[in-house]
Parts: sequence; structure tokens; C-alpha cells
Amino acid sequence: MNKSRRVLDKHAGSLSCALGLVVIIGLYALRQPLILSPFGIASLANVSVALALAAVGQTAVLLVAGLDLSIGAEITLVNCFAATTMSAGAFGIAWVVAASLLIGLAMGFLNGVVVAYGRVEPLIATFCTSFIFAGAALIILPRPGGSIPDGFAGALTGSWGPLPFSLVLLAGVVALVWLPVFTSRLGRYIVAVGDDASSARLSGLPLQRVELASYMLAGFFAAVAALFLAAETTSGDPSIGGIYTLNSLAAAVLGGVALTGGRGTVLGPILGSFVLSIILNALGVFNVSAFWQDFIEGLVLMVVLGLGGLRVLRADSWLALLRQ
Repeated sequence: MNKSRRVLDKHAGSLSCALGLVVIIGLYALRQPLILSPFGIASLANVSVALALAAVGQTAVLLVAGLDLSIGAEITLVNCFAATTMSAGAFGIAWVVAASLLIGLAMGFLNGVVVAYGRVEPLIATFCTSFIFAGAALIILPRPGGSIPDGFAGALTGSWGPLPFSLVLLAGVVALVWLPVFTSRLGRYIVAVGDDASSARLSGLPLQRVELASYMLAGFFAAVAALFLAAETTSGDPSIGGIYTLNSLAAAVLGGVALTGGRGTVLGPILGSFVLSIILNALGVFNVSAFWQDFIEGLVLMVVLGLGGLRVLRADSWLALLRQ
């Protein structure tokens, strides 16, 4: 019984998001039946995958009890870099993709060094580095522009029958990067450090290197999200990543990832991202005013993050507060 309850608790966020996704798509389809066509499914996938990738990166940091407020700026910097350097041809695309991923890892490395070795609070550290990354993006591309080859754009945003390539990209990156990391010793260390850093330290775990690895993983997924956005828009924009910082955090929390670290799965944030993205996309279909769209988006984020904060105050926390 206790084991079943633990499994259910672990996957509660994923199950809730899966149910919510079915309901939202059902309501969407009542207003716009074409959303269930291959084109509609590809459209929903394309508007959701960038946030899903960002949320997976944010999850890597949350699991170690950290926070990355620079993930939107990381996306912006890589997006601007790719849009201004990528050219047609296999080599012109390949070297930019490789360089973009290295830039993402480098930004994550900087965040990790400041947090893990500089002992600066993640909130402050990543808030400061976000200005560095955003400033660098503006230097590269002061205004929207640049271009992305049609071949690269089609390879990431097209579809094969009812199967969107964007979902293949998401599944491939999770399978090739996330799963190997979190089924390895490093993944177990990340969860252990996030669950109880003091116990992990006493057990001899390399806390600083584990924190560094989690931030680098976040930077990598941010870079992949940026490349997908570049393919989706076929250009670059120095403000494109702004919405992904809080939205990725909200998607992770909605998917059951604990703000205090040590608890969560990769599926929950992905489903949470689709829920948030489709809700925001549906507002336009239901002819909601742009002014109300911003209000509703802010309200949804506030509620989701607020509920995530309430999870911290469990029964034992209330008892601790009453004893003070």
C-alpha cells in the first residue's frame, strides 16, 4: 500500500496534466474541429515543444533544489546566434547546431560555477547572468532579423503524416540525453542532493560538481529549445525568450516537480508545457481580447506557482511552524 501510494504521489503531476490535456484539447476541438487533423496536431506540437524543452531544462535544476531565471535569456542568445550564422547546406547547418549546443553548455557552466562554487543564491546568480546573456543577444542581433535555411526549418517543424517532427525531436533529445543521465549515478546524485543536501554531503557526494552538471544540463536543453524556435520562426529575435523563464518554471511545477528539490519526473513538465501552451493558444481561437490574454496568462502562472509553494508546507512543516 505504501509503495503504491509513493508511486502515485510521484506521478500525480503527470496524471493530472495528462487528464487536463485531454479535456483542453476536447474543448478546443469543439470550437475548432480541424485541430484534430494532422495539420492541427502538428500546429499544437510546434507551439508547445519549445516550452517543453525549456521546462525539461528547468526541471534538471529544480531537482537539485536550484533555480534558473536565465533560461529565457539563454534561449534568446542561442536563437540570435543561430539566426545570424546558419547557412544552407549540411556543413553550414551542422557547425551552427554544434556551436549552439556548446554555447548552451557554456552558459549553464557559468551559472553552475557561480552557484556551486561561488555560493551565490541561485535566484540572484541566474537573475544577474540573465542580463549578461540578454545583452550578448542584443549585441549579436539588435532587432529581429537573420534567417534560417528552409531545409533546417522543415526538418524540425514539418510532419510525416500525423507524426510531427517536433515531437520526434523532443522524444529524441529526452531519450538520448535526459534518460541516460538520470538512469546513471549522476542522476541519482542530482536527486539525492536536491532531496537532502546535508545528508548527501555526509555521504561524500560531490555536491558542487553535481550542481554544476545540473545547470549545464539546463543550458543544453535551453539551446535545443532556441534552435527549434529559430526553425519555427525562420529568423531570430532578441526578445524571443522572455516568456520562457516563468513559463518553464510553471510547467515544471504543474507537472509535479517540487520547488524544494529531489522530486519530479521528466514526463510531468512536458505534459505541463503542453497544457500551458495549448491554453494560451486557445485563448486566441476563443476570441479572447489581447488585454485579457495577458491577464489570464499571469493569473494561470500565479496559481500554478502558488500551488507549488503550498506543497512545501506539508504537515510536518506546519508542526514546525507551530512549535516556534
